Amino acid sequence: MEKIIEHAIITHVIFDVDGTILDTEALYNTAKIKVIARYGAEEQFTRALRSKTAGKQAIDVAEIITEECDLPLTPDEFIAELDMVLKPILPTAQLKPGAERLIHHLADHNVPVAIATSSRRRTGKMKMSGHSDLFNLFSHKVFGSDDPEVGRGKPNPDIFLVAARRFEDPPSPENCLVFEDSTSGVQGALEAGMQVVMVPEHLIHPGATEVIDSFEEFDPVKYGLPGYDNDDNTFSNGY
Repeated sequence: MEKIIEHAIITHVIFDVDGTILDTEALYNTAKIKVIARYGAEEQFTRALRSKTAGKQAIDVAEIITEECDLPLTPDEFIAELDMVLKPILPTAQLKPGAERLIHHLADHNVPVAIATSSRRRTGKMKMSGHSDLFNLFSHKVFGSDDPEVGRGKPNPDIFLVAARRFEDPPSPENCLVFEDSTSGVQGALEAGMQVVMVPEHLIHPGATEVIDSFEEFDPVKYGLPGYDNDDNTFSNGY
């Protein structure tokens, strides 16, 4: 049964990146397994552990993995090794289906859009470099792992509140719509008082305003945003 959506009109939109706009999960998992395997602990990098670290800041992920996989590395050392593996593969990240169409549609209709990613600025820019024209449409980007104003990572609300404040005309939280794929991201957006459309890769958060399988299912009109025109279909499906 479809959830009945009742909400304030949306004026601003905030996007997560990993697993939401970009299909990076396989790239990150490949890199993590490669580092973990150097220490013979690849079997400890389970599906449950992958889900546990989804959407979290880099240092939080590193602390969890080094502890649960019993690695002889500090979290900072793990991050340094991971970066070496990620550097050549992150720019190859592909867009998720429907992401390009939606982002262009919002920008074309002057709906302010921003990024709220748990990534560090360095790796964030690396993965966005393959789609620079698209990411240039965003008014600003908040990189949670090294932004001094983001005190706590997802599932806390800090990153979303910072992203909202940095819009040229800062909106009230209830007028912001967030797109997220992780339960920690959805929780953070909800705690910020925002509406959340979840495009899940794993677990579903029961509090999400709406859950869709892909951006191709999203109807902007439900949220008071401009509807798609026929010529919006000219964009690729993301692959």
